[in-house]
Amino acid sequence: MKRFNLLVAVALSMLMSFAFTGCKDDDDDPTIPAEGVSNLAFTDTDLTEGTIGGTLSWNAPSSVDNITKYVIYLSSSQTEETTKLGEVAVGTNTFAVPAGTAYNSYILVVACNPTGESTIKAALQITDAVKPFAGFYILSAGKYGSNNGLLTFYDPETKTTTADIFNETNGRGLGDSPNDIIAYGTKMYIAVYNSGVIEVTDMKAKSIKQIKNSSEQLYPRALVADGGYVYASLYDGYVAKIDTTTLEIKAKIAVGRNPEQMAISKGKLYVANSGGMGYSSELGYDKTVSVIDLNSFTESKKITVVMNPVNMLTATNGEVYLISMGNYSTVPNTLQVIDPTTDTVTPVTTTNGTEFGNLGNLLYMMYSQYDANWKQTISYITYDAAAKAVKNTNFITDGTTLAHPYKVGTEPTNSYIFVTESDYKTNGSVHMFNEAGQQQFSVAAGINPLKVIYVKK
Repeated sequence: MKRFNLLVAVALSMLMSFAFTGCKDDDDDPTIPAEGVSNLAFTDTDLTEGTIGGTLSWNAPSSVDNITKYVIYLSSSQTEETTKLGEVAVGTNTFAVPAGTAYNSYILVVACNPTGESTIKAALQITDAVKPFAGFYILSAGKYGSNNGLLTFYDPETKTTTADIFNETNGRGLGDSPNDIIAYGTKMYIAVYNSGVIEVTDMKAKSIKQIKNSSEQLYPRALVADGGYVYASLYDGYVAKIDTTTLEIKAKIAVGRNPEQMAISKGKLYVANSGGMGYSSELGYDKTVSVIDLNSFTESKKITVVMNPVNMLTATNGEVYLISMGNYSTVPNTLQVIDPTTDTVTPVTTTNGTEFGNLGNLLYMMYSQYDANWKQTISYITYDAAAKAVKNTNFITDGTTLAHPYKVGTEPTNSYIFVTESDYKTNGSVHMFNEAGQQQFSVAAGINPLKVIYVKK
């Protein structure tokens, strides 16, 4: 009988020794460690939003005689032990937080022995490091009336393309015939012409708001931004002033017929009034540029230009450049320059253009000409606005040939010139060139790609 009792006692003793291999919370036990670690340090190397990973380090207490291990927790506060990440033996002052660990606000390290955990909890507030979001958005108009406008995203680091990022992000299409896109502040603005809306998104193409009228279509065509406002030309003969904080139309002002692109210089907004919808009527094309004072948001004058003005930009020297398309027969398209001090217009006689963009004072232009047999000739011209001279007659220097050039523009952040291709029926492409005229990459896009912008967040 004594032998049996002895065996039971030994068994119970063994069970008790196993039971105390972990920490318990018993603050009244005097043998619990009274020490805590210090100088916690952690850098998140997992760049996925919402998860962390990396090496946690700390300094041990001056005495570790009463410590057997350290326990690591994630927490939403400096005291609450929300999620146990793991533990390490005393003598080890680092811990590898696995990549993909769900983010929380604090990491806690607590000294421990078989009796329990210290009441001193070293806490470090941590930051979720996120890979910078950067890349190129390509806006494609699609076919008019087909509701197949497209926003494509290209990541230059991974060289991957998201063909329809707006749909993928929002669960719906962008709309019918988008015509312009700009990035301003923390948002993007997209003028979706035939859908009658200005789509406002964050930099990742998540829709924030659709700016539209409840009673009538807006028909937005082009966008520019300045001084906390976005200005949209509306094809019904108005320009809208949009507050970028409230995302409401603060005011509208009447301009000329069927306004297209706009440019800003010296506190004035220049609006190209095309009159494009009147081409076959007695009215014909418009031939004016409205000058709007941005402080008062009133039209100060109309400038007479060559008929059917459409494309506009502001060079670094402040001059406003304008391409009028003419009537596609007896009146040719014409490059003109507006002096923003006097608002006088002068035709540029040394060269011409159909589509253009600029990097500083250099204008990169595509000039499309047809002969009597409708054979098209394309020139890619660089014009120096400061020197008032043609710099070269072909800014594509690497021998790249384009079968169906459609639009030309510039992306100033990376000093790129883009040329898009379109046959008006199938998906097109975008070719990005550096200032030396060498193609850096090309990206597949939707039907009728119009514009490229770069964003970084």
